[in-house]
Amino acid sequence: MGRLRLFGELIEAGGAVEGGGGGGGGGGGHQIARVVRTAGDYMTTSTSFVDIDTNNLVINLTTGASWVWLLLTGSIYVSSLQYGCFDFTIDGVRQGQAKGVQQVQAVYVEDIQIAWLAEVTAGSHVFRPQWRVTGGAGFLRASSAETPLLFAVLELQ
Repeated sequence: MGRLRLFGELIEAGGAVEGGGGGGGGGGGHQIARVVRTAGDYMTTSTSFVDIDTNNLVINLTTGASWVWLLLTGSIYVSSLQYGCFDFTIDGVRQGQAKGVQQVQAVYVEDIQIAWLAEVTAGSHVFRPQWRVTGGAGFLRASSAETPLLFAVLELQ
């Protein structure tokens, strides 16, 4: 039984809990795959969407034909009164519009909870979080157990 605590709620699932960008098996039951980063903050000045981390924040998951819930939580700061924009890709296809799935103005360090619900076909899928800034520099904290960066994919059946 896999477990994941989100927003103070304990979610239990019949599938495997994977970390470090690992994948999960397809088939029966709900699946949860997650990556938790506690070292190595991220920075971008890109005004176009880019992967937050091409190596460590990627989840490969084989699903049934179902819905998936993508979640990114952490802390962000953006300089110069600019915005940080977040999106997710599924098999290389961005899910949001020009501003992504959520835009955040973070004059100070702000906690973020970015969520997206998408329908996927049966098969193997690659999930990645992306971000950009509208100007200045964006800093996404993943510096300790107190300020972890969490990326999770939950298959809902």
